[in-house]
Amino acid sequence: MQHHAYIYEGSQDLLEPLLADAKKQFNFVGDNNPDLHVLSFEKFGIEDSHELTRSAQLKSVSGRSLFILGIASINTQAQQALLKLFEEPQPGIIFVLLVPPGILLPTLRSRLMSYPWQGPTLPQSSMARSDLAIAKEFLSGAYKARSAQVATLLKDEENTKERVRSFISALEEILYAKLESSKGGKEYRMSLEDISKVRGYLADQSPSLKMLLEHLAATLPAFS
Repeated sequence: MQHHAYIYEGSQDLLEPLLADAKKQFNFVGDNNPDLHVLSFEKFGIEDSHELTRSAQLKSVSGRSLFILGIASINTQAQQALLKLFEEPQPGIIFVLLVPPGILLPTLRSRLMSYPWQGPTLPQSSMARSDLAIAKEFLSGAYKARSAQVATLLKDEENTKERVRSFISALEEILYAKLESSKGGKEYRMSLEDISKVRGYLADQSPSLKMLLEHLAATLPAFS
């Protein structure tokens, strides 16, 4: 029997391949399917939870609906508001969540099954090689070297926020891969949670990019 809610933990650049896989797997074909809903959130809050609940209650055209949700960060109140929706959804609705590792409350996580990605291998990240190299250097360095990298990253004021977002996604990609290959992974998971919080603040209207990146420079352990 098909479950109604799934989770895949990874960076947000996997949203497109996840969408392609889910459309095929759950038989939601076509480019303009009215019952397919793809939503992306930098910062998922309580109002987003309420809006999702309202949308899920609307009658679908085919009697089935698929919601693909890319969520970079989500606060506790929003998660609590989703508990009933994911426990007692309308018949025919399927939810697939793409979230950073470790950000969901146990009570919400328990209502989700791991997404059964089809195919022989997991999708590869579309992250640029240069972004990954910079992020790897950052993670392996001490605070002084990291702080210098932050200054370089912010030196050019054009498209600064986009560069910071790409850099944070690269950090997530590397740490997620380390988490997947490790036996315990507590340190990696905690670091991913910290990065997720920073990503949430990044979605604010006028975030202090320097303060957010300096926080990561000071708090993330050194990973080789």
